[in-house]
Amino acid sequence: MFFRNCSLAFLLPTLLFLLSGQIVIAQKISNDDTLIIRSVTFTGNTTTKAFIIERELSFSVGDTLPRELFESKSAQSKLNLLNTSLFNFVTIYSSDSLPSSRNGKHRVDITIDVKERWYTWPAPVFEVMEQNMNTWWRNGHNFERATYGFLLTRYNFRGRKETVALICRFGYSKQYGGQYSIPYLNKNRTLGVTFTGLYTCNHEVFYGTRNNQLLFYKDTDSHIRKEFSNSIKFQWRKEIFSRQTFDIRYTDLRVTDTVLSIAPDYFVNSNKRMRYFSLSYQYVLDHRDNRAYPLIGYFADIEVTRHGLSILPDEDLDITFVAMSVRKWMQISKRIYAGGMIRGRWLPGPAPPFYHQRALGFSTYIRGFEYYVIDGQSYVLAKTSVRYQILKPHIFQFNWFPVKKFNTLHLAIYAGLFGDAGYVEDRASVTSDRNTLGNSWLASYGLGVDVVSYYDLVFRFEYTFNSLGEGGFFLHFGAPF
Repeated sequence: MFFRNCSLAFLLPTLLFLLSGQIVIAQKISNDDTLIIRSVTFTGNTTTKAFIIERELSFSVGDTLPRELFESKSAQSKLNLLNTSLFNFVTIYSSDSLPSSRNGKHRVDITIDVKERWYTWPAPVFEVMEQNMNTWWRNGHNFERATYGFLLTRYNFRGRKETVALICRFGYSKQYGGQYSIPYLNKNRTLGVTFTGLYTCNHEVFYGTRNNQLLFYKDTDSHIRKEFSNSIKFQWRKEIFSRQTFDIRYTDLRVTDTVLSIAPDYFVNSNKRMRYFSLSYQYVLDHRDNRAYPLIGYFADIEVTRHGLSILPDEDLDITFVAMSVRKWMQISKRIYAGGMIRGRWLPGPAPPFYHQRALGFSTYIRGFEYYVIDGQSYVLAKTSVRYQILKPHIFQFNWFPVKKFNTLHLAIYAGLFGDAGYVEDRASVTSDRNTLGNSWLASYGLGVDVVSYYDLVFRFEYTFNSLGEGGFFLHFGAPF
């Protein structure tokens, strides 16, 4: 009862936290010591083209800047370069010349040294088809519900930040496809495009939920669900900290008659084939200091998606939703950091078919409810955390290892407290009792330890208590929000 009474009150301080503080902090700049950037030189970029590095810099050759402003722009440029995921380490040096006798300005030469990552990954793939690794392990870690294979990816293809990926998965979901991403098409390096094509087939599908658990159906003799999709996504990035994406996608889905007999609402109008076009627009404002594990900064995005454009004669799908999130991180003291997030989705109209019904329980979830799937159309989710820095970001050098891209290790460890609250509107369950967690406030709190390493690896070990009176240990990968 305590959780239900406090859930609404939890959202208000979270929102105030996100809106608190100044987004832009004015700095008092002294003009007594002025720098003129005479040259910028790059070292260590054996693969990466120079213009890729230049695109992330907050300064350029010929700029005249007060020293404090240059130091601020230099620090920001380093963060920008690290957030490209092209480099493990970035160091920016400057060498001052004697000031001119006429105007007292220093001419400086800038050297940017980068340590490139390993860009070719014939990485093995192991994914579970239940909502997360914790549920899969609790349910007996059945390897028949796991997907395995390989993902051959070449990052920074041609040294131009392009990505080429070949996808080949087996097991629960057989999936074949590829992706090619070109970040810069035009001379101003503001327009990019990504092409994706995938074919997926399954012997088993989850076709519904009951008691907030997934319901599965399996046929070992035939593939009961087949999906083909391809998309073209354009990205417009005029400024370093903001981007807009415009995505058009075609999806062709088919299931067998047996699936429809047990789940008539799996597709629209009880059809066993659903073809449709989708159109999506997203705007992102990203001022995080580190995209893999932010400590300071803010992030905001809004997305509008439409499924069903009435292009095909049998395109009966009619779904439009708006999703948005606001996230903020700040430093409280020397080793203490706080963060907060509010995320929501609004999907008006009648309940969509089950295939488009997903709300909380997969990649978006309330901590402590990892074992549940909460279906619905619209939802709101809030998360807060306070973390103590046990181990400051530390660099370990292993000179005995011959491969330079792997002989330097970045490691940091944090421990902290967190709390979550959320609400899912499930209009499909209003007249039935198949699920009980929708249409009610849910909350949780807990403590955890986060281990952060290079190549964007984050391991989270958490113990959580939820508003159902349950507690448990959970393992997660990636930042908490």
